[in-house]
Amino acid sequence: MTRSFRGAFIIVFCGSLGGCFAPMTTREAQSIANQRLTQFCNTRCGAVKMAGTQKIANRWLVDFEAPRQKFTVTVENDGNSHVDIWDK
Repeated sequence: MTRSFRGAFIIVFCGSLGGCFAPMTTREAQSIANQRLTQFCNTRCGAVKMAGTQKIANRWLVDFEAPRQKFTVTVENDGNSHVDIWDK
């Protein structure tokens, strides 16, 4: 490898790796929560709409409402998620 190619490769590699360590945004948390809830409900929950999002410590809490239930999806910074259900 030439010296300039090696340098360019290191710069691009470090830049792309930096995106992996960036904090999760609200939009990313909402997207993960929506996918998790869709997978969890599998069309049994009825019409679900997003009610709110908040960040507590290093996790996101995304709230959803359905006709008979409320859901909170906890999204960790590493992308793991968990669904909690409450009856109205």
